[in-house]
Amino acid sequence: MTGGRLGRLLPLLTLILVACNTIAPGSNPSSSPTATGVAAGAGSATAAVPRVSGLKKPYGLAVGEGSVWVTEYEQGILVRIDPATDRVIARVQVGIHASRVLVQEGFAWVLDDVGGALIKVDVLTNRKVKEFPLQPSLNMRPSGLAGTAGSVWVTLAETFVLRSGKVLGQLIRIDTSTSVVTAIPIDGLPAGVAVGGGAVWVSSILVEPTSIFRIDPATIRVVARVETGHPVSGPLAYADSGLWVANNDGYLTRIDSRTNKVVGNFEVGSPQWAAMLPMGKDLWISVPLDNIVARFDPGTGIVTETLRAGTRPQGFAFLASDIWVANYLDGTVMKLPIN
Repeated sequence: MTGGRLGRLLPLLTLILVACNTIAPGSNPSSSPTATGVAAGAGSATAAVPRVSGLKKPYGLAVGEGSVWVTEYEQGILVRIDPATDRVIARVQVGIHASRVLVQEGFAWVLDDVGGALIKVDVLTNRKVKEFPLQPSLNMRPSGLAGTAGSVWVTLAETFVLRSGKVLGQLIRIDTSTSVVTAIPIDGLPAGVAVGGGAVWVSSILVEPTSIFRIDPATIRVVARVETGHPVSGPLAYADSGLWVANNDGYLTRIDSRTNKVVGNFEVGSPQWAAMLPMGKDLWISVPLDNIVARFDPGTGIVTETLRAGTRPQGFAFLASDIWVANYLDGTVMKLPIN
């Protein structure tokens, strides 16, 4: 790695589902079969790192209720792992597919992107207790998932773009106490969703202009639209009064949530990131094509550390002093220590 940058990869704008961070049926989440090679050898060795093996296409990952939760994408299964023993303690069949997972308020929420549903699992019984259909048309699939107190938020996007380029997606809000479902239209192809700064943020991709939408969670209305000047790829993360946006041209964009203005663009190299999460003052990114997770320092604007993960890392989460990473192609969940 040179100058703190990850290996530069070609943008993959033609594959809509990949850009939305969803997966086409029967395919891998990464649209290229090979890594760049630039980052080969980068990151700490992981031979002795604790891991859970034998999983089938692990994709989404979250921590909560004293456990690590990971989805087996093509099996439609939610797997519960005991972080103290690094062993699987429960498996729950949730749907046709299982993509993203969120744990809050005593429940695990799982997206079935192919079945077009959000599944609610009781963490006390490890049983599926409710399913919310989220497919207003056969051409729409859920992609992004986030939570706030009393709400779960899901983005719905078209699976292909019409020649006119005019598509309309949705942001769905599920009231976790009443189960009332509310939908608002979002221009373009809604992909990532994040919460923070008193707002819900949605990235809209591919259809020009690509945008970031700010939604007031109280009124469930779009209150601002921000153009980043870059081709948005999907993943979002909120930290320290700012929204971080992943772009297909290898740049990170920072939006000040107090002004809804772009206040920084940082070239980090790789345009294909599966997930982003803040940790302290840093931002962590999973990079499937280079098989690493990387630490980005907003203060210096460079990648300061990389950790070697498994093959095609996807979702990840922090627990104590470790990062738990779902590796899609080698069927493992790894526990990587961080400083």
